[in-house]
Amino acid sequence: MYRSKILRQRLKATWARLPVFVQAVAVGWILLQVGSLISVLPLFANLAFHPEIPWALPATCVVLAGFWAACSGRGPPATWRADRRDRSRAGTVPARLWLAALPVVVFGTLFLVTLRLVAPYLMPVAAPSVSVRLSSLPAGTAAGALIAIALGAAVVEETAFRGYMQKPLEERYGIVPALFITGTMFWVAHLEKVTVTHLPGHLLASAVFGLLAYFTRSLAPAMVAHAVADLLLLPAYLTHSPRFIWNSLSARPLWQETAPLAERQIFAALALVLLCAALATLLALRRLARASAAA
Repeated sequence: MYRSKILRQRLKATWARLPVFVQAVAVGWILLQVGSLISVLPLFANLAFHPEIPWALPATCVVLAGFWAACSGRGPPATWRADRRDRSRAGTVPARLWLAALPVVVFGTLFLVTLRLVAPYLMPVAAPSVSVRLSSLPAGTAAGALIAIALGAAVVEETAFRGYMQKPLEERYGIVPALFITGTMFWVAHLEKVTVTHLPGHLLASAVFGLLAYFTRSLAPAMVAHAVADLLLLPAYLTHSPRFIWNSLSARPLWQETAPLAERQIFAALALVLLCAALATLLALRRLARASAAA
C-alpha cells in the first residue's frame, strides 16, 4: 500500500514536470483513440446484426452522450471534475454569441468543403478511401450510418482536439501556436487515409474549428460545423456519389495533363466559390471576435 502510494506520487510529479505541449497532446490523443473506438462500435454492430433496422444512430447518440458527459465533468472522479469542465469548454453559449458564430459555421463549412473539392485540381491529393460500404444497405440504415459517422467524428474529434488538446496549449503558448500544433496533430490522426498534400486543408479546418471554440468558449459551434462538413462529403467518400463531388475529389491536377473544357469550368466555378467563402469566413470571424470581446 505504501509503495503504491509512493509510486503514484512519483508518477504525478513526473507528469507535472512534462511540458504543457506534451501533456496536452498526450491527453488529447488518448481521448481521441478511446472516443473513436467506442463511437464506431454501434455502427459495426448494426452492419453485422439486423442491418435492416437502422439502430446504429440512436445507439451512437447514447454512446456519445455518455462520452461527452464524462469529458465535460459529470461523474467520477470528483477531483478531476473542474479540470474536465475547463478543457471541454463546458457551458452555455449566450444567444448573442451564437448569432455571431452562425455565419462562421455557415461560411466556414462552405469554405472547407469547397477547399476539399478544389485541392485535387491544384496538387496531387489522393481520393478518399473508406473501408465501410453502405450501397448494399437499406436506405434508412445507410442514412443513419452516415449521420452516426458524422456525429461521432464531430463530438469525439472536437472534444479531443479543440477541447483537451487546444485549450491548455492556447493558455500556455497563445492561440496561434495552439492552432498550428492542434492542426498538425489533426492531420497526423488521419495519416493512414491522407498524405502530406492534405496538411494545408487540415490546418485550415483546425483554424476554423479552433477559432470557433476559442471565441465562443464552447465546442458546440465547432461540433456543428464539423458535423455538417462531414455530412456534405461523406456520401461521396462512402458511395462515390453524387458524381459531381466524387469527380472533383478524384480529379487530377490541371497542370499534369490537358483537362477537358468542362473540367476546367468546374474548377473555375469552385475556385470562385472558394474565394468568396474565404472572404466571408474572415469577415464573419472578425465579427465573432468583436462579439466575444464584448460578451
